[in-house]
Amino acid sequence: MDAINKPKMKMFLLALMMICAVCRSVEVAAENRGFKAVMNGKIAVEVCFQTVQIGNEWQTAGYIYYPNAKKPAPILIVENWGKEKPKDYAEDNVYDRRFEEYQPDGEMTGILYMTCAEVEGDFQMMKASWKNPSNGKVLQLSKFEETRELPSWWPGAPSVFGAPQREAWVFWYKLINKYDETGDSEWMDTICVTVEVNGKKHPLSFDEPLNGSVNSEMEETLDWVIDKDINFDGIPDVLVYLGLTHRAQSLYKAFVWNPVTRQYYNVKAFEEIQEPEFDSETKTIISRVRDVNILYEETYKWKNGKLKRVAVKEIKLD
Repeated sequence: MDAINKPKMKMFLLALMMICAVCRSVEVAAENRGFKAVMNGKIAVEVCFQTVQIGNEWQTAGYIYYPNAKKPAPILIVENWGKEKPKDYAEDNVYDRRFEEYQPDGEMTGILYMTCAEVEGDFQMMKASWKNPSNGKVLQLSKFEETRELPSWWPGAPSVFGAPQREAWVFWYKLINKYDETGDSEWMDTICVTVEVNGKKHPLSFDEPLNGSVNSEMEETLDWVIDKDINFDGIPDVLVYLGLTHRAQSLYKAFVWNPVTRQYYNVKAFEEIQEPEFDSETKTIISRVRDVNILYEETYKWKNGKLKRVAVKEIKLD
């Protein structure tokens, strides 16, 4: 037994040491950069971000903060150029940065562009602007005051640092009898979904009443957790089947993956969509609901990471 266990113990200790080394490298390699400024000549704004090295990968993220807002709170910003490209400067110490601003529900509400200089470790802001991704409006930042220390409102290192890739997320489900007062265990009325990330339960886990009860035979004929690209970015998202309406139309709970923040987000608006139809050409989702002699057709479209209803049509039926 000892001859078998010692190599395993050595491997375990080595793995533990490697994990600790990675944690220490993240803490040591973190570089704080920040500044205070005025947006559009009147709006006070503060920005602070960190760059960390995790293995061979560098990540930069932080927060933007509006101290004079009614309810000031740090808003996540993650460096990401996407399809854009930074300007190529002749000076080696001048460079551009592009940050995307994300709300807790996954909606991108701003894009922060910065031109910086760094000479012998000194960080200096040259210019910056904030862009509204919905209407394209650009607001300039001015009156920069660079800061070295983390601000008092800093909530902690952004969760994107070292966040696992999509493959580390798993959605498990089971059906149970929870609300049937008859106590007939053959019929199940609730779906329980456990979301795990690297084997640990995630707060996205939930229990949801089904629309109608099902038995074990019916359960086997249906797909309950489905990989489906619902936001047309080429990356599979997750749909959880919730049963049928009284007009026999399917309902789902949806979770969309954001590769920038490395996070799944629950899409509340999707629960209003009955029998969704996906049009990859127009990148829209259609919901059709019949009520007697009228067909209600609703069109949904993704805008900056948020699903919004963009059109409603009533069609009279013969």
